[in-house]
Amino acid sequence: MADIALQIRIATDPETVYRALSTPEGVAGWFTTGAEIGEGVGALHRLSFPGAPMTWDFRIDEAAAGKRLAQTVVAGPPQWIDTEIVYALEAHPEGGTVVRFDHIGFAEIDDMFREVTMGWAGMFARLKEYVETGTPVPYFTL
Repeated sequence: MADIALQIRIATDPETVYRALSTPEGVAGWFTTGAEIGEGVGALHRLSFPGAPMTWDFRIDEAAAGKRLAQTVVAGPPQWIDTEIVYALEAHPEGGTVVRFDHIGFAEIDDMFREVTMGWAGMFARLKEYVETGTPVPYFTL
């Protein structure tokens, strides 16, 4: 199995970061403007991307405001199915929020895995910019 693990510090509180991860406006502000965002355990985050023939559907497995959002990919490219996405948020002692991100369960390190790793890194730079400035900077625009 192959896993992606990233960490970033964002200069705002965990609740603000959580809203960026879990609301339609938030997800559209840094990730994709093609976002239908459900709320609560069992709901879906359905994401669309330019030129993609399918949606990526993330089922919410755990939602703890300001602390943790865990999802399982239930629709999308074959390499993504049944992978897990976890955002763990923690207030930093010197201010801001540490976001620890794991995308786990890829079958192998192939070209898709490598592209996804780079994609997540770029998207987290957008997440930081969006949350700190309030100005939307979506990585994907439909």
